[in-house]
Amino acid sequence: MADPSHPEGSARAWLEARTGLSASLAKAVDYTVNGGPRWSHATGAALLALLGTLALTGIAMGTVYAPGVNTAWSSTYWLEERLPWGHIVRGVHHFAAHAMVALGALHLGVAMVARSYRSPREVTWLLTLAIGGLVLAFAITGFPLAWDQRGYWSSRIETGIIGSVPVAGPYLQRFVLGGAQYGALTLTRFYTLHAMVLPLALAGLVSARLGLARKLGIGPRVEGAEGTPWWPSQSARDAVLSAIVLAAVTYLGRRYGAPLDAPADPASHYPAVPEWFFSPLSQLLKLFPGSRQPIGTMVIPGLVTTYLAALPFIDRGTTLPRRALALTPVLLIALGAFALGRKLHRSTEAPEFARALREASHRAGRARALARQGVPVEGPVEMVRNDPEVRPQELFAQHCGTCHAANGISRERRAPRLDGFGSRQWAAAFLVWPDAPELMGTTQIHDMPSQQRRLRDDGVRAVSEWLYARGIEPGEPPADAALVAQGEALYRRRCTTCHQGAGDESGTEAADRDAPNLDAWGSRAYLRAQIETPGSASNYGARNHMTAFADRLSPREIEQVVDFMRRLRVRQGPAVVQPPAEE
Repeated sequence: MADPSHPEGSARAWLEARTGLSASLAKAVDYTVNGGPRWSHATGAALLALLGTLALTGIAMGTVYAPGVNTAWSSTYWLEERLPWGHIVRGVHHFAAHAMVALGALHLGVAMVARSYRSPREVTWLLTLAIGGLVLAFAITGFPLAWDQRGYWSSRIETGIIGSVPVAGPYLQRFVLGGAQYGALTLTRFYTLHAMVLPLALAGLVSARLGLARKLGIGPRVEGAEGTPWWPSQSARDAVLSAIVLAAVTYLGRRYGAPLDAPADPASHYPAVPEWFFSPLSQLLKLFPGSRQPIGTMVIPGLVTTYLAALPFIDRGTTLPRRALALTPVLLIALGAFALGRKLHRSTEAPEFARALREASHRAGRARALARQGVPVEGPVEMVRNDPEVRPQELFAQHCGTCHAANGISRERRAPRLDGFGSRQWAAAFLVWPDAPELMGTTQIHDMPSQQRRLRDDGVRAVSEWLYARGIEPGEPPADAALVAQGEALYRRRCTTCHQGAGDESGTEAADRDAPNLDAWGSRAYLRAQIETPGSASNYGARNHMTAFADRLSPREIEQVVDFMRRLRVRQGPAVVQPPAEE
């Protein structure tokens, strides 16, 4: 008998028929399987198993994780490297998240083929789509939590997609980021959403979804057929597929683990690409630049979402042609997403991108190596920025490579090439032809003539040996003592007419000597003075055209540049080239 409080044909009656909201839990039937047990129904159980795995591993990681820009990466590294099973726990969580997205897409596909969204399961279908949206939200908020380069820059792309939505996009993006820029509030928002808000929302939707499955049965109803009990036939299939999925996730987590790149550095450059499930949307935006961007951010995604939500009301036909007509757009959506994702993947195969990935991988390895020695209180970013293997070269490239060429960093010729600086070869090349193109030839100082005629070959070799000896450090090849003594005698007698320094035997007044003091040439003290105050009286004085870095770089950064230049001593220096005849 019809319930008079729910007139037939009303919206409430329609909702009651699909949800049974007014029915008490006591009247709810046990789980049944419409149409008999099937392997295709087991995907839902496998998803629940993955969800439980994500919850357990997430709780385990939460006991170690510290959500702060200076602590997120360090705590993740500690979990990976120092705690028993930490590497496996994080790896299982990582691959379970990816499997959740992939298996969720398969579950939707199975539901569409089986027409599981048909009456009275329309609300069930809408809940399934909503759960899928929450899974993607979990991915968006979860991957950046390690606060490494990969998660940070990938998340910036994904949240950039949110911000490109017209009107509401910038406000939504600002809410997610906690402001206009990425920072401490961004990480706090992501962590709060990922660990607190989204789990509550997902628990509510999953509970409602399971409640509907209990009332309506598993799978679409079959005309004239009674549902079969879930236990034991369907439960066995659920258990087997869940075990297979969990075994695969566990194997991948143990074998490969989760990636942990170098600490996130907003000032760096990283070859960022979104996660594979966001690749189609990211590539779609590239097809609609400028004023057409709303087509890629709102119109097309909105049409796709609307069509999927409306599919139960569109696919009402019973014949194969009508079903094919209803599902053809879904097939086109899937093929389009695959093509867009493939195109974005192919763009990452370019040599420049591959080289950038190798550099990022090297930086990640260095970050781990440095962290084994302890993360400084300044945080992991400062640890990497001051990496003695990487940072000196970066500083040189940034501040010195605009003029000096060295180690392939720059090909500029506005100042001498510094490969081999401090070596015998570099000194000999300078003595024979100071104005060579790789030496002073491109500068504005050209008043030193070739010393080849004055010193002869033996003198050039001796003075070069003496200069080399000025900067020798422990562990480097020793200098020839006899040549050093000969070279010093020649230098004091012939070179101090211009060069400053002790032991002048030329009789030249000190005020008339304006060339640099070479008594410590090539040493750390000499290099430091050249970097800090190249225009000082003991260097190039008024003739100097080089920028002074005493106020531009910190003492630690200057020392790192000195470290890099010291390493250049072992590289091949400029060739010894005879000057042209007019010289």
